Amino acid sequence: MTERLERAIAKLRRLPPDRQNEAADLLLSVVEDDSDTPRLTPQQIAEVERRLGEPPRYAPHDEVRAFFQQKAAE
Repeated sequence: MTERLERAIAKLRRLPPDRQNEAADLLLSVVEDDSDTPRLTPQQIAEVERRLGEPPRYAPHDEVRAFFQQKAAE
């Protein structure tokens, strides 16, 4: 084991159990998956799904135009 990994594990041991479990899930997803595709935790998936359920937030057309006019003037 590398010194850097040993330091990380030492710090993880001082975290509360729920945070240790989050870190363990992340580490396991890295070592158990041979692909380079990043994996989301269940909490991250829930957050993405929550945000997808929200109505989109767009700036009004006149605010966007004013923003770019101001940038062009600078």
